[in-house]
Amino acid sequence: MGQDSDTAAYVLNSKYRRGVLRELGDTDRATPTQLAEAVDEPRPHISRALSELREEDVVELRVSEGRSVGRYYGLTDDGEGVWTEIRDRLRKVEWSVSEPSTDRQRRLVDRARDAFGDELRSVGCCEGDSVRFLFADEAVLSDYSTEAFEEMLRTFLFDHSLSEVTIPTDSCQSEVIHFEEFSVLRVPTGEAAGVFVSVSGDERLDKPDFAETVASMFDDRPP
Repeated sequence: MGQDSDTAAYVLNSKYRRGVLRELGDTDRATPTQLAEAVDEPRPHISRALSELREEDVVELRVSEGRSVGRYYGLTDDGEGVWTEIRDRLRKVEWSVSEPSTDRQRRLVDRARDAFGDELRSVGCCEGDSVRFLFADEAVLSDYSTEAFEEMLRTFLFDHSLSEVTIPTDSCQSEVIHFEEFSVLRVPTGEAAGVFVSVSGDERLDKPDFAETVASMFDDRPP
């Protein structure tokens, strides 16, 4: 076993070290308080994990040692290598396919079918690291292996985050992500939550009226 693998095993052996690495892998830098809030763990445990990871040259302090406030931490070059090695194991995605269970979810699916017709691939809700498909064309699942599908979801959730996007009261913000064979329209509908629609190709996704309809339909509440 190589040094990187040894360090990766060391990180994986503690939920606090795992949490710190996951958060720093997805952000450039963070303070212990920010990390504790992000992983929902007590700050003393996170501070200890940071010290342990610094000893392993996985994490580094990004400010001077004498600084008492704003002590930002980030990954070292070795830490980036460890993150790359175990990223997929830490980026777990919970996903499911089920029929709409509320009136607004049913209206969302119906509205997407009316807007995109045969080009519609899927409609769903996402929050944090969870995805629920309210509609999925058979090809969406059958065209991919489980590993490839989950990798696609990780890219969707973690590499294209909408966590900082909000919907002003007088307008609607949305995002279109173009992949090789399909495109995805995402609309935030509440804190850390949103809905998405994927279609074949990239036609007809720039439809602000559809995004506005979705936003008003959910009224800023999580789906």
